[in-house]
Amino acid sequence: MRYLEKVHNKQIDIELNSLGDEQLFKLFSSEDLNTIDKLRIPPLINFDLASTFDTKFISTKPDIWEFFYSGNKIHLNFDCFDLYEKKILKFFLVFYIQVNTPSGLHYKFNSFKYFLKYFKNNKLKFNFNSFKTLLNYLSKNDKNGFYYHLKFLVKLLFLENFSGFNIDKEYELDFLERPKSFNSELYYQEYEDRIDYPLKTMIQQGFSKINSNLVDQDESITNEELLNSAMLGLVYVSGLRPVQLAKLSVSDLKQDTIRKSDNFCRYSILIPYAKQARYVHEKITIKLPEEVAEIVIAYIKRYNLNDNQKLFDMGDKASLFCQQAINKQLFDFSPKQYKEAVLSGEMIQQKYSCLDFRHHVGYSLAISGATAEEIAYILGHSSVVTARHYIFSTPEMAQIRAKALGRNSLYQQMIAMLLTGRLVYTKDWSRKKVLGNIGAEIYYDIGGCSYKDNCLFQPVRNCYGCMYFHPFIDADHGKVLHSIQNEINSLIKLSDGIGLSRNPVIKIHETTKFEIESVILRCNAFKESDRDF
Repeated sequence: MRYLEKVHNKQIDIELNSLGDEQLFKLFSSEDLNTIDKLRIPPLINFDLASTFDTKFISTKPDIWEFFYSGNKIHLNFDCFDLYEKKILKFFLVFYIQVNTPSGLHYKFNSFKYFLKYFKNNKLKFNFNSFKTLLNYLSKNDKNGFYYHLKFLVKLLFLENFSGFNIDKEYELDFLERPKSFNSELYYQEYEDRIDYPLKTMIQQGFSKINSNLVDQDESITNEELLNSAMLGLVYVSGLRPVQLAKLSVSDLKQDTIRKSDNFCRYSILIPYAKQARYVHEKITIKLPEEVAEIVIAYIKRYNLNDNQKLFDMGDKASLFCQQAINKQLFDFSPKQYKEAVLSGEMIQQKYSCLDFRHHVGYSLAISGATAEEIAYILGHSSVVTARHYIFSTPEMAQIRAKALGRNSLYQQMIAMLLTGRLVYTKDWSRKKVLGNIGAEIYYDIGGCSYKDNCLFQPVRNCYGCMYFHPFIDADHGKVLHSIQNEINSLIKLSDGIGLSRNPVIKIHETTKFEIESVILRCNAFKESDRDF
C-alpha cells in the first residue's frame, strides 16, 4: 500500500489507495454486524486540552473530520469505507480520543485502513487469529506504528465482546512477537499500566463507601452490587485470572489475626494456580486489605455460603462473567457526570479486563523493586519469563518525568471529581480544619476535614485525594501545587544524578500533583458557574 503524506502550511492530509474490488469480500460475520450496530458513537468529541488556536470539538457524523491541533491541520476522509467499517473505525478513534490527545489520530486511521486492505487481499475473516497473523507479519517487517496501533484496536475488540475475540484468549496478546526495532518508549506505551491513579482512587473510595454502608446496615446495597464488588476487590488487589476466581472456595478466605482492643483484623486468601500442568502446586497465600476482605465476608453472609461451596458461581463463561461484573461495578463507582454522559451517548464507557488488573499488579510490584521471582510467585507463574516483561517495560526516568510534568485526559478529570468532599467557602466552615506542611511551607487554610476519628495519614499531602477533605473555594491551592512540583523537580534531579532509572517515590508525588490539580479545576469551575448566576 502506498502512503501519500502532503504537508503544506502545517497541513496534514492523509490519502491512501481505494479499497476497490476488495469490498466484494465479506469481512464481517452476521454476529459482527449485530455488535457493530449496537455500538454507540457520541455525536460530538470535545478536545478539552486544546490550546487557544486549536479546534475545540468536532462532529462525528460527517464523513470528513477536519480540525486543527498542535499546529497541524488533520484531515480524515471516511468515504472509502462501507457503513460498518466506517462505524467501527469512528468508534475506535473516539475511544482513543477520550483518554489521549487527538494529535496522533491520523496514525490510528491509517493503521485501520492498512488492516482492511491486508485482510481483504488475503481473504482473512474478522477474528483474533487473523489479527495475530497480521501482527506477526508486522513484527517481522518492523512496522512499529501499525503494530502498536492495531494492537490497541484488538484490545478494544476484546473489551466489546466481538464474536471472534474470545476474552479467554486475550492473554495471548502478551506473547506475540514484537518488532525488533522498537524503542523503550513504544514498548512501555503499549504495555503501560491502564489502571491509573485516578481510577485506583475511585475504586478505593468505592470500597470505603460500601464498607461504611455495611457497617450502618444499609439495605441499599443490592446482592449484585455486593457480588460485583467482591469480585472487583479480589481482582484489583491480587490480579487473579477468571479461572482462578472460578476455583476459589469459601474456605480459601482466612482471618489470620485479630486485635481485641479495636477488632482490627488481618486477612489472606489462598489462590490456586490457573495452570497445573504436570506438577501439583500448593495454593498461594495473598494478603487482603481489610476493606476488600470485609466486602467478601459480607457477600458470603448475604448469599448464605458455607465453607465447602464455591466462592463465585460464574457459569460456563467465567472470563465473560468476570469482565462484565467488574465493569458494572466500576461504572457504579464512577462520577455522576461521567455516568450521565455515558447513558446519554455523549461518551463511550471505559472498560477494563481482568488482564488489565493483572498487569497492574505486575507493574506495581516491578516499579516498587520486586524481583522477577517475587512477581512470578505472586502472579502464579511457573517461570520468570513473563515477570521479567513487567520489569523491562516499567517506565524509565524519561517517561516518568514526562508524565509527572504532563497533563491529564478528560476521563481522568471526571474521575477526579470524586476524590474529595463538597467544596465550601472558608467563612462557611466551622469544624476541624486541615493543618500541615510540605517542606518549609505551612498550610492551615486550604480546607476542612469531616473525618471523625484520628487520621493516620499526613495532613495536606494526603488530603487532596480524600473524600473527607472539603476544599476551600477561596484558598490558594496553587501554592500547594507549587510546593509539590518543587519536590518532584528535586526528586527527578536526584534520581538522574545517582542513575536511578525508576523511582517509585516520583509516582506517589505524581498522584498528589494530579489530585491538587483536580481540586483547582473544580474550584475554578465552581467560580465560573457562580459568576454565570
